[in-house]
Amino acid sequence: MLRIISCLDIKNNLVVKGINFKNLKIINEPYKLCIKYENLKVDEIVLLDITSNYTKKSLSYINIKKISKNINIPISIGGGIKDLKKILKLFKIGADRIILNTFCYSKINLIKEISNLYGSQCSIVAIDIKKNKNKYFTYKNSGYIKTNFELLDWVIIIKKMGCGEILITSIQKDGLQQGYENDSIYYIRKNIEISIIVSGGLGSINDIYYLYKYCKINSFLIASVFHYNYLSPNYFKKYIHLI
Repeated sequence: MLRIISCLDIKNNLVVKGINFKNLKIINEPYKLCIKYENLKVDEIVLLDITSNYTKKSLSYINIKKISKNINIPISIGGGIKDLKKILKLFKIGADRIILNTFCYSKINLIKEISNLYGSQCSIVAIDIKKNKNKYFTYKNSGYIKTNFELLDWVIIIKKMGCGEILITSIQKDGLQQGYENDSIYYIRKNIEISIIVSGGLGSINDIYYLYKYCKINSFLIASVFHYNYLSPNYFKKYIHLI
């Protein structure tokens, strides 16, 4: 079954969107968009605090509480999560799942700790990638810092630590609405069995259809085409089986 997830990138407690992780423009307030996307029948909402790794202004707990009390679909939260204390608090105020990224590179055991305490289904590891000389490398700190890990190597490591699902975002495709980085998804799918959410580049239903049919991907994280009202969540579910 197709799973459509709305992505809300948060900066200073406002939803923003850019291209290639840069030139961020304000879209709206998180609460208003969460209500809108629930009414449009998305399956899940992801709140990503994209500046929390290098500023002290993180997504407020007040905002998260307000959202969780007023919508009835799952909420996943990521950004600046580096210890179990914060994870426990996020679960208490309404998060259904936690998204990890930057701090996994220095605190890899955090994935195992979450899996042991809450189950592997409660965590997602976000992986931001760029293609360089036919190799995919992972990036941290909201795409600003290149790591030494190639994509598949990193996926193998985090799966062994108990990661239940990964979120792959192509930095080079992000916001362009010209299609996904299909080769990277096929590369993972061919070499390792793990649940995948795809993000970065959706422009039309054909972009989803290719990965849905040929790579057996059913989870897609979507931002631009929803924020700018180009397409609706229902559109994908209605027409995916007709093309």
